Amino acid sequence: MQGEQNSSIRRGPIHRVTPGSYRFRQTFRYVLNAFLLSLAWIVPAGAQSISLYDQGKAAFYAHKWEDAAVLMARAEEQQPDKTDALLFGGKALANLKRFNDADAALTRYSKLHPDSAEALFVLGFVQHRENKPGDSLASYTAAARLATPRGDDLRIVGLDYVLLDDYPDAIHWLEKAVTFDPNDAEAWYSLARCYYTQSSFQKAEQAFQKTLSLDPKSVKAAENLALTFAAENRVSDADESFRLAISLAHDDPHTNEWPYLNYGSFLLDHDRAAEAVPLLQEAVARAPRCAACHEKLGRALNGSGATKQGITELEQAVALSPDEAHLHYELGLAYRAAGMQDRAKVEFATSAKLYGTKSEKEQK
Repeated sequence: MQGEQNSSIRRGPIHRVTPGSYRFRQTFRYVLNAFLLSLAWIVPAGAQSISLYDQGKAAFYAHKWEDAAVLMARAEEQQPDKTDALLFGGKALANLKRFNDADAALTRYSKLHPDSAEALFVLGFVQHRENKPGDSLASYTAAARLATPRGDDLRIVGLDYVLLDDYPDAIHWLEKAVTFDPNDAEAWYSLARCYYTQSSFQKAEQAFQKTLSLDPKSVKAAENLALTFAAENRVSDADESFRLAISLAHDDPHTNEWPYLNYGSFLLDHDRAAEAVPLLQEAVARAPRCAACHEKLGRALNGSGATKQGITELEQAVALSPDEAHLHYELGLAYRAAGMQDRAKVEFATSAKLYGTKSEKEQK
């Protein structure tokens, strides 16, 4: 990717306000566009005193993404390639997470306006969200020939390489991203994850710490820092970071099962089954169809002496993921410990068969 060329062509994010006198002008524009938008509903349909394009811009700057998308589509139909309706419509669709539709609008606009760096940068982001890393990288490369990328752009380029399972290149671009913007917590987190995946635990620790310094309420940063400490066998540090992650998770209604599952698994690995039970129960509550959550809870219950409940959880794990050999093996162990030898034999045989099938597929 070519990325450090200067150009007079600049673009903003999907929506962006910068400080200083520009903030005043931007705020004034928002107020004016909001006023125009309010007039749009008053002016008779046939009056045409306010164009569809202007109505769409007013809706866009008022963050009324659905209205903006509809109005810009109508504006483009009315005056094909006479305005930036496709560009604004594509951005609105991206904000609505309608990435396929955004891709179509931005691709068409880019073909009509090949010198628009703004459209190409946004298109690259959209294609990344569509899990099309090759296309995304091509769009970012074309954009970088026209304008200097921001840190956000380089972060997405790095994540494209993650999708391509190319971690050295991912690290290269994410390191550039944090150099461009040292206060980008998301870029630091993504870089830390790449370091962790490559077993560069000291670098991962430093990057996760940096993430937390920029975003002290980041559950995922605290959780992954704990995993990093665990990988380095720093048990007490891992325990402390996991506790921080759980504390933060309690205050975040959007937290998924992972902090609870990872901490519970850590406690299981260190023979602390009773402590793991409530954490893994929370993981199951947050993700009832998570086979790993039921499996770990089953093991924790068995380790705490609640054999009947533990078997129930392991049976649920097998029901959710019947082709996982290790789940049948764990259930077989639980059956055997409970004196249910016939059932144990069936599970061990199923496990062995699945392991054999998996081995054959890997050989092919």
